[in-house]
Amino acid sequence: MHIKFLARGTGSAREAANYLLGERDAAGKPREGVEVLRGNPDIVAAVADSLDFEHRYTSGVIAWAPDDQPTDEHIESVVDEFEKTAWAGLEPDRYAWTAVLHREEGGGAHVHVLAARCDLETGRSLNIAPPGWQKTFDPLQDALNAEHGWARPDDPARARVQQPGHRAYIEAAQLRAGLRLEASPRDLIRDYLLQRVLIPAHADQ
Repeated sequence: MHIKFLARGTGSAREAANYLLGERDAAGKPREGVEVLRGNPDIVAAVADSLDFEHRYTSGVIAWAPDDQPTDEHIESVVDEFEKTAWAGLEPDRYAWTAVLHREEGGGAHVHVLAARCDLETGRSLNIAPPGWQKTFDPLQDALNAEHGWARPDDPARARVQQPGHRAYIEAAQLRAGLRLEASPRDLIRDYLLQRVLIPAHADQ
């Protein structure tokens, strides 16, 4: 299981919400299933698009590999833990977010998160994924993977050259949504070396 945030939140939150609710996946194929697990995507988009900030929303993905085979109970539990971590110390009425489950053929599952970047009580900007967010979310990811025996994104046995796995899905999703991944320097170096083999060159957005 992999938790990853996307870099941009300056575009239309409505377009992002429409993508989450779309009947087709990142490759243009019909999705096995789309289910709203938390919040109301339409309301979250309306709140985000009403903000005067440059960055109006935050988006991310919680992705399971097909071999993980998470149950509905597992997914609900992970979403709960994600919420507790992202908005630690805040009451639910102070933030607007939605989580949408996409099921994939073969057992894969991905939860897309869209959050208005605002504290609803104070009106101030609220960024749940500031620079260095990995220090907050990687321990959660690692603990859940260890508890359930799910695939780790850093497992050498699941190297991207052999199995694109979580990251390939997230990259495809963000390209379709017109977004770009927020990557660590290590990720950028690795991807630069591997993209010549795995994917065609493409211009930066």
